[in-house]
Amino acid sequence: SSSAAVAVFTAFGATLHGSPARLVLASLAAAATAAAVDSLGVSLVIAVTSGEPIGWSGLRFAAVCVWVSACSSMLGQLFVAALAVSLWLLPAVLVVVAAALAVFWHLSRVRTRHDDVATLYAFSEALVRTDPDDLVGALLRQTADLLRAERAELWLVLDDGRLQWSRLSQGTGVRTSLLDRADMPALIGEVLGGTDVHVLSAFTSGEHARELLTQQHARDGVIAPMGVGQGVLCALDRQGEVATFTATDARLLLSLTGHSAVALANAQLVERLNFDSTHDSLTGLLNRSGFRARLEHGLAGSSPLAVLLMDLDRFKEVNDTLGHHHGDLLLQHIARRLENVLRPTDVLARLGGDEFAVLVRKLDEQSVLELVERLQDALTLPLQLQGVDIEVGASIGVVLVEGTELRSTADAESIMQQVDVAMYAAKREGAGVQVYRDAMNDSSLRRLSLAGSLRSAIDERQFFLHYQPQVSLQDGRITGAEALLRWDHPTLGSVSPDEFIALAEQGGLIRELTRYVLDVALTDCAVWAAAGHPMAVSVNVSVRNLLEPDLAELVAELLALRDVPSSRLTLEITETHVMADPERTAQVLEDLADLGVSLSIDDFGTGYSSLAYLRRLPVSEVKIDRTFVADLSRDDTDTAIVEAITQLGHTLGLSVVAEGVEDQATQARLAALGCDTVQGYYIARPMSHVKLLSWMSAQPDVRSIDLPAPRQADPDAAPIQLA
Repeated sequence: SSSAAVAVFTAFGATLHGSPARLVLASLAAAATAAAVDSLGVSLVIAVTSGEPIGWSGLRFAAVCVWVSACSSMLGQLFVAALAVSLWLLPAVLVVVAAALAVFWHLSRVRTRHDDVATLYAFSEALVRTDPDDLVGALLRQTADLLRAERAELWLVLDDGRLQWSRLSQGTGVRTSLLDRADMPALIGEVLGGTDVHVLSAFTSGEHARELLTQQHARDGVIAPMGVGQGVLCALDRQGEVATFTATDARLLLSLTGHSAVALANAQLVERLNFDSTHDSLTGLLNRSGFRARLEHGLAGSSPLAVLLMDLDRFKEVNDTLGHHHGDLLLQHIARRLENVLRPTDVLARLGGDEFAVLVRKLDEQSVLELVERLQDALTLPLQLQGVDIEVGASIGVVLVEGTELRSTADAESIMQQVDVAMYAAKREGAGVQVYRDAMNDSSLRRLSLAGSLRSAIDERQFFLHYQPQVSLQDGRITGAEALLRWDHPTLGSVSPDEFIALAEQGGLIRELTRYVLDVALTDCAVWAAAGHPMAVSVNVSVRNLLEPDLAELVAELLALRDVPSSRLTLEITETHVMADPERTAQVLEDLADLGVSLSIDDFGTGYSSLAYLRRLPVSEVKIDRTFVADLSRDDTDTAIVEAITQLGHTLGLSVVAEGVEDQATQARLAALGCDTVQGYYIARPMSHVKLLSWMSAQPDVRSIDLPAPRQADPDAAPIQLA
């Protein structure tokens, strides 16, 4: 650089006794040349050692050096000129120099503050733009770059009390380990519990500081807390053998830890929100959204898939009996049991309520069915809640996705719809498990169409009643008729009550449908009475009706509207309906009995009634189910059951009705066993109210009469126990 400066000065041809202007320019050019050569040489050395080109940073460094050198040369010449003219000019020159230095110092402080703000802004921006999964790595890289450190470390306190230790070293990348609190260096613990920044060097005093440098094999370092008890950020080994960390570096690191703590907290919040959006809060399993995403990913592959949908049986009974808290505990236990059966690669989710879904890969149909069997075995193992042994089963639907043709047309929405259809088919048929077949979807579409048109069918009175007469075996008189509901759908034709009654219960329309049936039946009953046939009518009611506390008010309203005595209305309920919730149904039944309405237990013998409880119900009639009547004349077992039910009914003071009588031999057998009333095809097939009126008028030896008052049960009579 000196040779270059002399050469430039000589090129100007300046001499001490020559032109002053040429001398000044030559001096400035020589000084600038020397500074440029020195700065470019330094930049070249840095470029060679680091393997990076000089770039704009090197050129900016050279420009600054040239400018500073030129200014220094000007000041030097100013001093020389002042001394040559007069010593009295020297104070004035010193004042000018001092003012220039003060301005430079002030601008330097402003520039430093600006650079600090820019550094923090760039640091925050870098963390914001970073993928949350790489946030720790980005934080360490930024810290090492800004503090010109060879290594950076982050100690984070996790929710379980352990430490996550992440280290960034030059050339090795980021490594992370989990440590117990006992393995934490003593100085890290001190910084973690405080707010002070620690600058460490070879001359640092303090046993814990020297111990940390020794453990980390570091020359020096700077350590700052990320909030009390949250974490510690540190930079180790300042780049360059002669440089070390200063108090300025400590302040910068403390500022970085504040921004880092906010960035990590935001990342944890985003991670928690993402987790919560795809997972069930009760069981920790995937939810419907998370399961759908996994299914879509699986459909994009080529391996065979199977989707299972499980709906727990008897879960509602647990909720209603033990409360929702124990229902939640049951779901958590079920989730753990299912996880224990499944492979690590299988996907388990809780879709909501008591529905669980499973996604399995690389299994054929037989293997899937074996897995289903293991899942059912796990579910049926007894579980104790509040001292009660609980057993739950499940209805499981299965969809198999195999072959490129099916996969090319499959999507997550259609797969979930198909497995839902299969699950409901398994529940409806009591099969436990059903593999989806295309024919099932036709049935599902039919149910969907029926459910959609059910309300309009009620409003448009598409439903109608047929009646089957009931005859006394004692004198052959018609005692009443059972109303049988029918639906003639405008496009689907005749619809079975087994279909639309369940849909009405599920859709919340059973109250409207029951009101419609009662209104029509009582209207027809009034017509028969006006025609000289004042007999009773029997109407079936749903268990949902029995849970409505104002059912008796509805019945009273319709009896008054159609001017029919309450003694001519019999409401039929199944024993399973009565025993589903005996405490709630008992009050409704009492209200109906006080109204004067007769109550009949339908399908008696097929449920699980407690005879002692049944004795206290205000019923006046039991109906023997047709399954015991059909083979009565040929099956001794059915004969024994019918005889026992008849004796039980009479002991409790109840009238006994047998349905499903299809021949004379069965009717005679029932009469011999003491049955009171019969109905069935042998008497008459169901018919409209007009045809029933004509049929009654055409019977010369049959008279219509009012039902006798129900016989009162003997309060001292003991109930008969059936084996």
